[in-house]
Amino acid sequence: MAAAVAVAVVIVAAASGTIDSTNATLVVMGFDTDRAQLITALLVGLVTGAACRMTADRLGLATWLGLVAATAVFGPAFISETQAALGSSGAQGSFDPMGWLLTLVTTVFVGTVSSWAGATLAAGVRPGLIAAGGAIMDSFGTRPLSFNLLRRPLAVAVVLLLVVVCVPIFGDMVNFTPDSHMFRGGPPPVGLVPDASQSSASVDPASPGPNSAPSTGPRATPTASPARPWLTWLPSGAGSVTAVDLPAPWIGGTATTDGVTIYAPPGYKTSDNRRYPVLYEAPKPFSDWETAVHISTVLDSLIDGGDIPPMFVVFVADIGGPYPDTECANSVDGRQWMDTFIGETVVSYVDAHYRTIATPAGRAITGFSQGGYCAAIVALRHPTVFGTSIPISGYFQAGKGDAGSALPFGGDAAALDAASPSTVAAKLPADVRARLYFIVVASPTQPVYGEDSANFERLLADQGYPFVAVQAKVPHGWVQVRQEFPGALQTWAARLVATGAL
Repeated sequence: MAAAVAVAVVIVAAASGTIDSTNATLVVMGFDTDRAQLITALLVGLVTGAACRMTADRLGLATWLGLVAATAVFGPAFISETQAALGSSGAQGSFDPMGWLLTLVTTVFVGTVSSWAGATLAAGVRPGLIAAGGAIMDSFGTRPLSFNLLRRPLAVAVVLLLVVVCVPIFGDMVNFTPDSHMFRGGPPPVGLVPDASQSSASVDPASPGPNSAPSTGPRATPTASPARPWLTWLPSGAGSVTAVDLPAPWIGGTATTDGVTIYAPPGYKTSDNRRYPVLYEAPKPFSDWETAVHISTVLDSLIDGGDIPPMFVVFVADIGGPYPDTECANSVDGRQWMDTFIGETVVSYVDAHYRTIATPAGRAITGFSQGGYCAAIVALRHPTVFGTSIPISGYFQAGKGDAGSALPFGGDAAALDAASPSTVAAKLPADVRARLYFIVVASPTQPVYGEDSANFERLLADQGYPFVAVQAKVPHGWVQVRQEFPGALQTWAARLVATGAL
């Protein structure tokens, strides 16, 4: 009976769209597709463990069946990840058997814990559910023997009914607002994940705007520059990584310093007078990039192979301030000045301590997710500092998906407007627009991020910004960064050559 319940939970969760809608919500919240699938699988395992424990009061069996259910949901993603890792090489990294084994063991462990938790919690509910069922049956004059035969199927039916009814509603509460089912009539809520009835028509960023001539902005997959002058002084070996703590750009919070990590390219210590371009990244720390992308190895490989010129990469974190999501902004209450920190303080520090090409043409800024937003707005607010912006799966409206009350803008409409790339880009002088270069990376079919990037690309074209739109093959997530970041760097390398920075 318990095994049948486990199968039923998985089938109901898949058939009702609960698995897909949960995945979509998690992706829009910032998780990549595989992490979203893992979290969903753990939730399925928890629910399955609980349902099986209510059916058969056996903790071990319920935990095992919950793990099987979680494996059924996450298994295809794990297999796909394994196949991708086995086929990786070069800048993508190489397969690590021990790392794969540890990942497998960890996945089984967390799946077991989640299923056990569901089964354990259900043990406390089961007696009350049985008692309630007995009271209902007694009210109909049913003999105790009859109820004893029926109580377990009744409990299973109640649990499955709760799953079918409550889980989709919970998804709506997370996706839209907690009171989205408290009203009847009126306009539908605007959710994080637009459905077919709510999403606007797709926008071709290459098509002209209502008041513009057809755009000529490039929209092809980026390619490396045929001219690579750095090949005449190509270094080899590994770069170095240095962590620096600078005075924190905030008041309050949990830290008095902010971490900046500086990757110096191979050959830097042995070269005497050569100056190097600098790529800045914010606000994710170096540790995130190193864990998810193995960024130092990627950079070493690209530089040693001659695909990109030797360059500095500076990672600016934002951990410890008064706002968990800094948005790389100067807050309206004056407690935080991340925009100034990134665009002025860190750049001045790096130029003073390293041999850099200290011109806008020699600097770029990039970032992923919230960092994509940061890459766009910081470059637009500091066009005399950065010559190139590389937003990866970013958004281009400040406070996207939030009224702004929990962000450093404090819900101030003017502050939100002044911090939105889609607004600021249209206000810069024409000569500044012509110099500021964008490499926009996004999956066109990605909810929110894809449409937002498409609209921003259209704005860039209408306003005369030079740009390249990179259509990622996978949606928002670190897998996308891993696949598209090397090509984006090669495109920036071509820009460095074209502007004479190298």
